[in-house]
Amino acid sequence: MRKASVWTYRVVLMSVMLLSGLAASQAVAQSARVIDRIPAADTLLAGGLEAFEDGNWQLALDMFKGVESGFGRNASSSTARLMAAKSAFRLRDFEQTRSLLSSFAIDFPGSSYVNAARSLDRMAMDAQQQAPTSVLQIGVMLSLAENARVPSQQLFNGIRMAVDAHNQDPRNRPARMVFRDILGGADAAAAAVTELADMNVDLIIGTLFSNEAVAAARQADEEEVVFIAPMATDERVSDGRTYAFQANPSMHARGRAMARFAMNGLRMDSLGVITVADDRGLGERLADGFVEGVSELGGAINLIKILDSDADWFELPDTLSADTLDFVEAVYVPMASRNAAEAAGRILGTFDRFGNRDIRILGNAAWHDLPQRTHASNYTLTYANDFYPDLSSVEYLQFGWGYYDLSGEDVGRLGLTGYDVTRFALSALTRQDSRSLVDRMRNMTPFAGHGLRIAFNGGNVNEGLFFHRYRLGQLELVR
Repeated sequence: MRKASVWTYRVVLMSVMLLSGLAASQAVAQSARVIDRIPAADTLLAGGLEAFEDGNWQLALDMFKGVESGFGRNASSSTARLMAAKSAFRLRDFEQTRSLLSSFAIDFPGSSYVNAARSLDRMAMDAQQQAPTSVLQIGVMLSLAENARVPSQQLFNGIRMAVDAHNQDPRNRPARMVFRDILGGADAAAAAVTELADMNVDLIIGTLFSNEAVAAARQADEEEVVFIAPMATDERVSDGRTYAFQANPSMHARGRAMARFAMNGLRMDSLGVITVADDRGLGERLADGFVEGVSELGGAINLIKILDSDADWFELPDTLSADTLDFVEAVYVPMASRNAAEAAGRILGTFDRFGNRDIRILGNAAWHDLPQRTHASNYTLTYANDFYPDLSSVEYLQFGWGYYDLSGEDVGRLGLTGYDVTRFALSALTRQDSRSLVDRMRNMTPFAGHGLRIAFNGGNVNEGLFFHRYRLGQLELVR
């Protein structure tokens, strides 16, 4: 609330005390047909409206009620009574809301607010009947170790903003966070799951790193408590699990998603794979998922090539039969290089040497927004991407401003992920659905967040991805 509101409120309260006797006598003197306008009451009403707009609903409620209690019936009374009821509704005090509105139509029969008062009374009655007695508990597990403190804080900021936004809606079941520091790594993560489960939390969100998430997921199945890993990509987090979910698609899931898009979206059925073996195994895991996805859909994999190093791209046209690419419509080329732009230049140059410009290149998120737009357009290079904030949307900008107000820094991927994952989780928790939370999450309609798409499609790994392509020197969002 702005300082002017506090000053106004104090001055007006003094006016209430000084003028209370006068107000009472004025109320008695009023005729049935003439209602006086009292400047001090109008000022108090204006202060209440300002407090309401600032979200300070308790102060607004007190000021609106003071319009009548301090001055008797006056020209601002009907507006103040309705706004007092709205303030009580925002505070989830549905009983007081209905009490304030109970005689509104009788007290103000000619008011233009009668219909609005009736509508608000019905909303308060519905909310009163549906209001649960308990609070949703969201377990949050993050490490405050020196190397993890900053990213943990960023992720936590997003989670907190989602919970705060949820609690701003008086129709929602209130939620609160229960935080646990997992400074000890994987063992601490498993112990935190047990502790949070003993507290009967409704759901747990965390951690930053895959080794912690794997341990937490294992324990979540033991404790039968739902756990969502917002960042981990290791397949072991959700593989064979019932209660553990991955919001960040695993490498295997990303490869399968690209295969489905190639066959169902691009209508291709003869495909190939070329990738480079890397120390993290990312390229091979993406390739395995792609091959599996194509095979399941009845497509043909007519080329599989795993290169030992990036240098092997230069020799590939000499070692691969000249007509090999004649039997594939597109080649999936997932990159795992730490210098994506350099690797992309090497790969595109190799395909130039093949001389087959009819071939299409498919890729992973490492191909996103690279400088070789024109070169990549020669092969209508199309790829799957797991993170894509809509920088032009008003909702995203409003969230970004709120994040900056909270943290003093611009929002990044971690803050957006924390926000989107928590919004999805709260949506699943509060959905009117008789199924278990596990089944609800698996079968939720696709969720579109500020940076993520979340769709578990009957499983425990997020399959909600964006698909982009390079065409005519431009980068386009295809789906």
